[in-house]
Amino acid sequence: MKKYLGFIAAAFLLIEGVGAGAAIAGDKYGAVATSSDGSYGYAYNLDSQAEAEATALSYCGSNCSVQVWFANACGAVAKGGGSLGWAWNVDKELAQANALASCGNGSCEIAVWACTDR
Repeated sequence: MKKYLGFIAAAFLLIEGVGAGAAIAGDKYGAVATSSDGSYGYAYNLDSQAEAEATALSYCGSNCSVQVWFANACGAVAKGGGSLGWAWNVDKELAQANALASCGNGSCEIAVWACTDR
């Protein structure tokens, strides 16, 4: 019985330790970059805004610019009919809906989106 209680106590401490590690984890950043030729790049779960933006730009290629960056959330970019819109939100669907709304015309579609794990 004593061994069994020791096992339960050890399991509880392990679970609590994992939870505490998640609670003290830092912010996670993401970014989305696009270019006029349709190229895009995105990054998520990085430790800084600068790192997220640099990574998104590196995946996008030349002539790209960062359209949106986000922390502990989602970012989305919409394109269509020569218009471009972007947004971020903690909810993926709201980020996409806001990007479509900011795009400004009925022909816009989500071009790219990304979310951090946090």
